[in-house]
Amino acid sequence: MFNLRETDILSSKRVFFFYFLLNLSFPTYAQNIDQNFLNSLPESLKSELNLDQISDSQINQKDYESFDSSLQKEATISDGELEIFGSSFFSTYSSTFMPINDPAASSNYILDVDDVIFIQYLGDSNQNFDLRIDRSGSIVLPEVGKINFAGLTINQANEKLNSALSSALLNTNAILTLREVRDINVLVTGFVENPGIYVVSGYSNIIHVLNSAGGIAKNGSYRNVIIKRKGEVVHQLDLYDIFVSGDTTSNISLRSGDSIIIEPSNNFIPLVGALNRQGIYEFKDGETVSDIINISGGVSSKANKNKEFSLIREIDNSLEMISGTVNSPREIKLVANDRVFIKYRNYNSDELFLSEFEDFIDDPVVVSGAVKYPGEYYINQNDTILSLITKFGGFKKDAYVYGAALFNEDAKKLEKEFNSRLYNDAIKSLANLGSVSRTEDIGSLPILLEQFKEISAQGRIVTEFSQEKLNANPESNYKLSPGDRIHVPYYKKVIYVFGETLNPGTYVYDETLSLADYIMKSGGLNEYADSSSVIIVYPNGESQRVKVRKFGSTNADLYAGSVIYIPRNLKQIDGIEFTSVMAPIVSSLAISLASLNSISNN
Repeated sequence: MFNLRETDILSSKRVFFFYFLLNLSFPTYAQNIDQNFLNSLPESLKSELNLDQISDSQINQKDYESFDSSLQKEATISDGELEIFGSSFFSTYSSTFMPINDPAASSNYILDVDDVIFIQYLGDSNQNFDLRIDRSGSIVLPEVGKINFAGLTINQANEKLNSALSSALLNTNAILTLREVRDINVLVTGFVENPGIYVVSGYSNIIHVLNSAGGIAKNGSYRNVIIKRKGEVVHQLDLYDIFVSGDTTSNISLRSGDSIIIEPSNNFIPLVGALNRQGIYEFKDGETVSDIINISGGVSSKANKNKEFSLIREIDNSLEMISGTVNSPREIKLVANDRVFIKYRNYNSDELFLSEFEDFIDDPVVVSGAVKYPGEYYINQNDTILSLITKFGGFKKDAYVYGAALFNEDAKKLEKEFNSRLYNDAIKSLANLGSVSRTEDIGSLPILLEQFKEISAQGRIVTEFSQEKLNANPESNYKLSPGDRIHVPYYKKVIYVFGETLNPGTYVYDETLSLADYIMKSGGLNEYADSSSVIIVYPNGESQRVKVRKFGSTNADLYAGSVIYIPRNLKQIDGIEFTSVMAPIVSSLAISLASLNSISNN
C-alpha cells in the first residue's frame, strides 16, 4: 500500500514537512521586478512573480501556528448522524391535504357511505347499475330491494348481493366492483410532522395517511400506532412488520372519523458497527439484542467470526459494558438508552468503540510493514499506540521500531496549508525584490521553489513506538485517531546522503563513522554547499541542524536509516538576506526524504 520505488526516495524533489517553528520575516521592497531576473526564471514561476496575479488570499494569507504533533480529531459517527430506521420510508412523500383517489381497491376493501359501486348482472338478465351507498349504508336494486353494504368487504358484498339476487331472479348472478372511492376525514395527531385533519380516499390505509402527514416526528413511535374509532381503540399497528417483512395484513382500511395517534417512545437505541443497516432502532418491551439485530438486517460480512456484540448500559449513574454473541443462548433484554455495537472482523477481540462522549467509530487504523498481523484495526476512542501493538501481535524480529512512522489526516491537511503559505510568501518576497543586479547569485532559488512546489503532504506525526519506553512513560503513549496509518519498516543498515555533495546516495551504515566521514564517502561538499546548516533527519522523524567543521569533530549522532541533507548556500544579494525567506523551504526538502524512507520497504 505504501510501496515506493527507491528512485523516488533518492530524488531530492520528493520532499516533506520539517521545522514549523521557524519564524518568517519577509522584507518589503519596490514592486518592480527586474526584467533580467524575471527572464532567468522558469516559466512556471514567471507568472506567479507577477504582482497583478498574486491574489488577495496570498497577500493577506493568515499566519498558521506551528504544527503540533499531538493534534488529533475524533472522527466519529454520532447519534445525530445515524438515521432513524423507517424515517426514510416517508421522506419521498410530500404532505398534502388533498384527497388521494385510487379506485383500484383490493377484494378486502371495506365499503361505506358514498362509495359508488358497479353491479353487472350475468345470466337471464343483463342489466348494469351504478349505485352510490346512501347515508344508511345501503343501496336499492330494482326487483331486489334494499341491501346494506356498509362495513362489508367487496368479497362479502358480492356474496350478500348474489344471495339476495337468487331469491328475486332465477338463473342470474351478479358481479360487484368499486366504481368510485369515497372521501373520508381522518384525524392524525400525536408525534407526526404535520398533525391535522386529512381528507383522503376511502381506500387509504394508515401508511397512506401518515405519508400525507409527512411521516413520524422525532421521538414518535413506529411500533405502536393507534387507531381509534368512535373513541375506542380498534387497532394497534407495528410499522416494523411492514418495513422489515412487508407484512401488510395488519394495515387496515380507515373510515371517516377515524383517528391515527402516534404515541411517544423512549425506546430508541443506536446500532452501529458490522451491520447490514446501521441506524437508530426502536425496540418493544421484552425484545432482546438478537431481536433488534435481526430487525436491522443482521450482521454484515465485516463482522468478526464469532459475531460478537458489545452493549453499553447505564447502571447506577455509571456506564457498564455487556458483551455477547448474536446467536448466544443468553438473551439480553434491551432497556432505554442502551447502545449496541457489532464488532468488526479483527485478529483480536476489541472493546466497544465508544469515546468518553459515547461516540462510535467505524474508520479503521491501517497497520503495515514488519508487524505480526498487518491489516485494518477498528479502534476504541481511547486506544493508543501501546494498545494497538497488542492488537497487531507486536513487531517482527527484523522490524526497525525506531523508524516506525504514523500518518494522520489532520496533520496532512495542516501540513498542506502550511506548505502553501510558505510557497506563497516566498513568491511574494521574490516579487518584492525590485532591481537585481546579479541574477546569477540567486540561480538556486527557482530550483528550490520548483522542488518545494512538488511537495506531497504526508502528515507524519513524530511519536514513540518502543513498548518499553511507552510503559515507562505513559505520557508519550499517543492516542490514536480513526483513519491513522502506521508503517513499521524492516531494519536496513544504510545511511542516506543527499544534497550538495559530489556523489549523493545510499551508503552502508557503520556506527564507527562520523558525519564528516559520510560526507567524505559521498565525495565531499561541492561549491554550492552550505556547511553551516547541514540537516540530519533521524529514522523516527526527529531532526537536527548541525555545522560541519573543517577542523575538529561535529557533535551529531547517527543511526541506521538516518538522512544527511546538505542544503545550498543562500547568498546575500544587494543587501537582502535570503536565509530568513528560504530556510523553512530548505528544511522541508530534507525532512521528506526521511518520511519517504520510512515507508519505502516492507
